[in-house]
Order: sequence, then structure tokens, then C-alpha cells
Amino acid sequence: MRPPQPRTSLLTLLAALLAAPDAARAEVPHLVRVDAARALRPLRPFWRSTGFCPPLPHNQADQFVLSWDQQLNLAYVGAVPHGGIEQVRTHWLLDLVTARGAAGQGLRYNFTQLDTYLDLLKQNQLLPGFELMGSPSGHFTDFEDKQQVFEWKDLVSVLARRYIGRYGLAQVSRWNFETWNEPDHHDFDNVSMTEQGGRCLLGSCRAARVGWGEMQCPEDTPDPPFHPGFLNYYDACSEGLRVASPELRLGGPADSFREPPKSPLSWGLLRHCAHGTNFFTGEQGVRLDFISLHRKGSGSSIAILEQEAVVLGQIQQLFPEFKDTPIYNDEADPLVGWLLPQPWRADVTYAALVVKHQNLLVANASTAQYKLLSNDNAFLSYHPHPFSQRTLTARFQVNNTRPPHVQLLRKPVLTAMGLLALLDGEQLWAEVSRAGAVLDSNHTVGVLASAHRPEGPDDAWRATVLVYASDDTRAHPDRRVPVTVRLLGVPAGPGLVYTTRYLDNRLCSPQREWRRAGRPAFPSAEQFRRMRAAEDPVAAAPRPFPVGGRLTLRPELALPSLLLVHVCARPSGPPGQVTRLRVLPLTRGQLALVWSDERVGTKCVPVDIRDPFLPRWPGVQPGQQEAVNVQPLHIQPRCTHSHRPGFSPLCAGPPTYLAGGPRASGRGWVQGHELKATGTLVLQTQLLSLAPTVFEPWTTGPGQAPSPTLCRTWRSLLPEGRQLQADWQGA
Repeated sequence: MRPPQPRTSLLTLLAALLAAPDAARAEVPHLVRVDAARALRPLRPFWRSTGFCPPLPHNQADQFVLSWDQQLNLAYVGAVPHGGIEQVRTHWLLDLVTARGAAGQGLRYNFTQLDTYLDLLKQNQLLPGFELMGSPSGHFTDFEDKQQVFEWKDLVSVLARRYIGRYGLAQVSRWNFETWNEPDHHDFDNVSMTEQGGRCLLGSCRAARVGWGEMQCPEDTPDPPFHPGFLNYYDACSEGLRVASPELRLGGPADSFREPPKSPLSWGLLRHCAHGTNFFTGEQGVRLDFISLHRKGSGSSIAILEQEAVVLGQIQQLFPEFKDTPIYNDEADPLVGWLLPQPWRADVTYAALVVKHQNLLVANASTAQYKLLSNDNAFLSYHPHPFSQRTLTARFQVNNTRPPHVQLLRKPVLTAMGLLALLDGEQLWAEVSRAGAVLDSNHTVGVLASAHRPEGPDDAWRATVLVYASDDTRAHPDRRVPVTVRLLGVPAGPGLVYTTRYLDNRLCSPQREWRRAGRPAFPSAEQFRRMRAAEDPVAAAPRPFPVGGRLTLRPELALPSLLLVHVCARPSGPPGQVTRLRVLPLTRGQLALVWSDERVGTKCVPVDIRDPFLPRWPGVQPGQQEAVNVQPLHIQPRCTHSHRPGFSPLCAGPPTYLAGGPRASGRGWVQGHELKATGTLVLQTQLLSLAPTVFEPWTTGPGQAPSPTLCRTWRSLLPEGRQLQADWQGA
């Protein structure tokens, strides 16, 4: 599938990488040591979040949030395996709600558009980061108006009860309800959020405690005569959620917490929650289930951590009652400005930087309860910068076909989220040194390592070692970093094997293929094939793990690059069944298949998808066999076969088609695994792929519908036909 560099040559190159002789190295290698017998602590995947903001005007947010392009984008996001991304934090959600009625006479709300968006998230196994942000039909204008404060509380209560009824409390209690985004930036869209009582660190210097003297507030600053509108708004959010269920959580203020007296609303919210008076109950103090802050880097991973440390130190000094409150940095991007084109955002530089940032946080010895990191990168890119904006996918609006259509390509940063998803819940001891000196995490080479202990008779031991080479936003095309990886302490187990996956800008950069093609605005089908062939890391076939529990690899890593070593023992039973098979009709002759790995129960099963029946289906002509050209969203250590005539398979060796779709065994201990949609369609799959989602290129643009002929064909074949029709009409 990558014609200039066949799969066999890539595997040969990877083997050469791992076996490079010491004599060829011009510099002292980094030594990466991992002890699988030394578990340090739980490793919680706090990085599983992304987000985006719909463009102006926000009262037309539905045109973006519910567009076909964004539906495909969310399918890609939700396709990261093993819940690798589970939250999408979205601005202006309440602008998807419309209101009818007059103030004081009762309001009625239409939640149809919000229902549709939340259903879309759920369908892709994603949770909303639910910012209580927006004004339904522009009704809310002033939160110093008590009538509007009570109406807002009622709105939040109605909304929360609605979705508890729709999805269940177990689901909605996992949502992170949050305040209006970045209140100190005053982006309120004609809603008044006053700062009265918020200045000079929250208005009352006479109430200041020890340590507040540095804020230099005038001694005669009066106490606020009334609640500022923002605090009224917060109390209404809190009490509205509490009426629906005390199990729903609320946090904020989702802002930068600049040095006081700046950011008065952010600091004011903390003081209000610690010592203020609840607008509704009159009680002192208001719940704050998590503190969310926004600190971004200036192209540096360590800069984010340093800024966070300053803010968290101030919070703990001024408000010790919040020392155990969870901390979220839910806009922790390396650089502000999502639409600002940056070369490093296009390739593995961004991917390696994201992994490095997670490792810095894991290694941080801070006492703060850091629980969530989110990068705001679920936007949709646009011409002429399909790769270089802050996105997970590269979007091409192809206007030279009828009808115009959209294609999304997976950027390396999205693939990196799949690599992170292979980490498990037990952090292993790991160390990087060079010439005998131990290095901290803020260096070019770093490592995250984890293990999984069997939890039942059908489970098995596994370990993951993820090594990065990163100089933050700087790429060094001609530099290679010699590394020695030593994994020891691996327990003996049945059928113990290991595999490697490698990602760098020469082998795994769709953007590089696009540039080689001359940066076409409307790439041809062949050019898209070449770009897609560069989406996946180079993966080596499983090899027996050395006897004695020790493994040594000596790769030379490009700068930047990622290397993952995965060690798996053979389970005593087969994996679980893949579920939730969906078909997304795209355009004539092409579609997307989406499924879930939630019941598979292991991260150590290879994936292969085959369809022997497609040429015989009604409505599909021999020249349209690309309708199920199954290309995985992530790594394919084995084969995924193309059904297009004349296509090369994605791995060495000829395609193998199943006669009648019986279960087939994979090489060694790995067995195949069926995805049954109907009695005639059997997709044979072996799940070692990083992703449970498969996409083939062509999609439709905003406002365009997929081919009605294709929709009718699939509705006649699959039991979900009615759902497919609804999806098509809604697109």
C-alpha cells in the first residue's frame, strides 16, 4: 500500500534499526532500562481527552458540530483503541438548545440538536466534557438578574435530568460538567458576567489571610455589596446539577489563573467556593469537585509543567482546603492558537512531544492531585494547511468531483494516542542514563513503561515500553540517537512473545507523502493511497521472548521518533468478541466500518479484516470493490487486505480470502476472531491492530449526502438499515 517503500523493505529497515552495530554509532548511546519485576504505582491514563470550539457565530454551532465532516472526525477520535481517547470537551454546547417563552412565565426548551450531538459522542464511545456555556436562543443576558439566575438553575436541572433519563446515571455521573470557558477572557456572547467583588483578589482585602499581603490590595477596598454575576451563575450550575443528582460533578473555572490581581473571576471562584455564601442555600462554601486550569507551552513541554507548578503552588498556599481537590489542565497544548500553521504539528514531532509531556507529568513528584490533561486538538483543518494546524486529522475538501467530498487522514499525533492506549495500569520502574549519568524526564530520550497482571483464567501477563526521542517542537532530519533498551524481570509464561512498533518522519508521515506529491489541493486517489500507506508505524512480527526474562534492543532512533516494545504471554482462552459493528455510507462505492473492542479483553491480539462476499452483493459492481477497502486506523502488525483490483496488500505476501468466512487461525498462538453483521457478511478479524475502526477514503462534504444507491444497497444487506438511513438523512 506504500508503493515506493514496500512493507517488506520497511520491516527489513526496522530489523536493521534494532540490530545496528555499536561501531556505527558516533555518540554515546542512551541506556533505557526497564524492570518488569518492579511495579512502582498505579499508572492512570489521565491524557485521554481532546476538545474543540465551533466557529462563530456560536448560535449556529449546530452547522459545525453536527456536520458530516465532524461526524467523521469524531469517529476517528473514538476509534483510538482501548478507550485511548474518551472525552471530547466542547465549547458552546448550550447554543445547541433553543428556548421559548417569556421571562417569569415559564420557559420551554428544545434539546434536539444537543441530543443529536451527545448521541453521536455515545455512538463513538466518547464522553462529553460538558461546559455549561452558551445562551439558549439568547435568552440569558444578565446573571445579576435574580429571575435569570433561578431560570438558569432550572435549565441545568432539566438538562441533567433529561440525560440521566436518556443515558442513565452511571453514564452521566462520569461526565465532567464545567463552568463557562475562560471567564476572565470575557467571551460571554452578550451575557453579563460581572466582576463586582472580584477585583484585588476577590474584592475583600479585609478578609485576607496570611500570604495575601503580596497582592497589594488597597486597605480601604470595600466588601462586595452583592454577588457578582459569575458567582451567581456558578451557584445556579451547582444547585441545578445537585437537584438532578448529588453524584454529578462540577468544576472550573477553566482559565489561566494569572498572577493576582489578574484573573479576578478565577481566583474569585476559589474564594467563593471556600468561604463564600451560596446564593440559593445561604450556606457558607460551595462545592468544587475539580479545579480546571489552562496553561499552554510556548513550544516547550517543560514550560507547561513549570507554569502549572506555579499556579498550583499559589492555589495551595491561598486555599489549603483545596489541597486534595483534583486538578485538570484541560487546555494543555504546546502552543496557543489552533489555526496557526506550524510545521511540527504536521508530523511525528507533535506526536513525540505529546508522549514526552505525559511522561513529564508521570515523573512529576508534585503533591497536587493531577487527574486530567486535555489537548484542544479535535478541530477540523482547512486549506491550505491540512496537516499543520492543531488537529488530530488532516482534512481535505476535494471539490473537483461531483458531488464534492471530504477526506480525513490520520496524523501521527492520533497514532501516538493509540500507542499510549497500549500502556496498562501498573507503572514499572524505568530509567534513562547516558555515560553512567541518570537523566530526568526533560531530556531528548525518555520512557514510559507499564505491566498488566492477569485478572482471570482467560487473561495473561503483558508489558509495554514506550520510548520517545523528542526535542520538543524541533526536528533534526539528519540526526539519529543511538539507544540501548534493556527489559529485564519478565516472568516466564506460556507462549511469551514481543513485537516492536516504530514511528518517524521518514517512514510514517502522510504529510511527507503529500509534499512529495507537490502539495495538491485535491489529491488523486493514488496520492491518497500513498498518504494512507504512511499512517501506520512500522511493525515487526511477534518474536519469541528470550529465555531468562531479559531482552536487549539497540535501535538508532530518528529525532523525533517513537518506539514501542510490547511483550505478551499467551492467554488460556480466546479473546472476546468485537461488537457494535456500524457501517457509515460515504459516497459511491465507498463506506466506513466502525466497531468496538470493549469486550475483546486483551491488547495482545492481531487484527485482520477480510470480506470474500463483496463482489456478489447486489448493487456492487466488480469495479466498485473498493466499497470495503479496509484500511485500519492504526497499526497493523499483520495484514489488512485491500479489495481494490490491482492494489497491493498492506503487508508481505498475497491476499488470503476466506471461503465462506469460517474462523481461521493466525500464526502461532493467535487465533482469528469473527465480526458477523449478517448471515452473508463475515469480516474475519484478528485484533492486534491499535484501532477498532476502519476507514476508506471518500466522504461527503458539509450538507452533502452519501450516494442514495449505496445507502439502499447497504440497507438491504444489514439489519441496521433504518439506522443507516437516519444517519444518511442527518448528514
